[in-house]
Amino acid sequence: MNEKGFHITEAVFTEAEIENIIICLEKSGLEKKFGVREVLKSNPTLQSLLFTENFIDYLKSIDPVCDKCIKSIYFDKPPHANWIVNWHQDLTINLQGRKEVIGYKNWRVGKERTVVQPDRKLLENIFTVRIHLDDCTEQNGALRVIENSHKRGVIDIKYWMQKKSGKERICEVKKGGVLAMKPLLLHASRRTENNKNRRVLHVEFCSKKLPNGLNWNEKVNIP
Repeated sequence: MNEKGFHITEAVFTEAEIENIIICLEKSGLEKKFGVREVLKSNPTLQSLLFTENFIDYLKSIDPVCDKCIKSIYFDKPPHANWIVNWHQDLTINLQGRKEVIGYKNWRVGKERTVVQPDRKLLENIFTVRIHLDDCTEQNGALRVIENSHKRGVIDIKYWMQKKSGKERICEVKKGGVLAMKPLLLHASRRTENNKNRRVLHVEFCSKKLPNGLNWNEKVNIP
């Protein structure tokens, strides 16, 4: 992942573990929604299902001192409600409030969360894990990534679109597998074309402490 910016690992979760996660989402009414933020913060049962011994070992293999989840989102791309995600980097974090910090910019203060672009050092410490609740193929919106693009820092997307430099990969992942990626990696996705759902739990992790008394809006400690 450090070299290319992403890595796919199959069978991190068993079939039974994924089914239990899906049942938990259904009981919470989340399976009918297309995007739900802070699903771990608001659902302790989901936390217990997600943080299996195997998954914790997997996280520690990426960052041995990783101790917390700082963002969680449930995504679905059902056939009847479909969309394209254009090329972008994940440049922001969610906080509880605003305090001035050198290198932190583009603040947006809302009722539920404060959003900011932190300095590059913090962004490089974060990693994202996408847990696939369905088989994800090119036909149903698998993530597209540009290898090594995470090493370029914050990219001018409009300028990059004119050049389209770098090798594109389609990240097909089977149910129970995970895609780990760096937030500075350029990524996008197309619409689904095979009349199947593409359900994903998007979970971000960080081992760094925030500066100047800032606090994560969502913080779930790894057991």
